[in-house]
Amino acid sequence: MAGSESSSLSEVSSLDLNDYNQLSHDFEELHNEANKISALNNWLKYKVSPLEKETADLKTDFEHLEMIYSNSTDCFRNQSAKKSCENCIVLKNQVKYLIKTCARFTRGEENLEVVLGS
Repeated sequence: MAGSESSSLSEVSSLDLNDYNQLSHDFEELHNEANKISALNNWLKYKVSPLEKETADLKTDFEHLEMIYSNSTDCFRNQSAKKSCENCIVLKNQVKYLIKTCARFTRGEENLEVVLGS
């Protein structure tokens, strides 16, 4: 019986060693995979940060434009407020300026075509 006990102990210890080796190998694989995922996560955080900042800036710009639009539409609904609305006057002046600027570009293009044609 003593021989069977020592044989069973050696089988248990060899099983324990095999199990330990397998667990150690599996742990190393999982650890390597976790490191890869961690590196990918850090890279994605690096990419997301500027996008979040840009989103916040765009949201602020949108709210500002929304406020301007609501003010300008109020002016068009109410004729008496239209006269006193400074925002409408500024916007009309900007429209006039842009029309003049576009006209200059159009004239420049026509002059260029004339020069190139001759």
